[in-house]
Amino acid sequence: MERTIMKRQMDKDLKQTIQKRNFRLAKFWEKLGLDVEIIGDMETPAVIKDDYCLACYVHNFNLIFTDHYDQGKELYRVKLQKIQEFEAEPIIEWLKTATHRRIYKIKMKEEPKLFLVGYNFKTKENGEQDKYPVFGKYGAKVYFTEDYATEILGFYDLQYCEII
Repeated sequence: MERTIMKRQMDKDLKQTIQKRNFRLAKFWEKLGLDVEIIGDMETPAVIKDDYCLACYVHNFNLIFTDHYDQGKELYRVKLQKIQEFEAEPIIEWLKTATHRRIYKIKMKEEPKLFLVGYNFKTKENGEQDKYPVFGKYGAKVYFTEDYATEILGFYDLQYCEII
């Protein structure tokens, strides 16, 4: 599943190229048989598997696998082509041995299938807007540090929630 956003304005051709690349990225993981989410900036998407952001990134039409999520050494590279051809064994080995980044989500304690998925706005009479959290079963917001997730819990007074 892809949940990317465009963080900067770009011309139509570049946007279409990036969308094509991200489509191929999603098809790559599908062909490999891994259920992942592709999130974040559509130019530099993150690949999420369960509770981890995988130690890989895309550059042009290359998917680059690294040994560590933070500026790791390149271990393997796959060209994202229309007809995907790659060896699965090195990728499965990478999945087991690389240091992937732990991610965090906020969920309700009493309704464990409901996650913080975003925010909505309520308008006050004086014209100011207040954000309030919205919960859902799918598309949970992802936090890359536990500290930031904890800040969100405190800021919105979400005592009825926990970080997972």
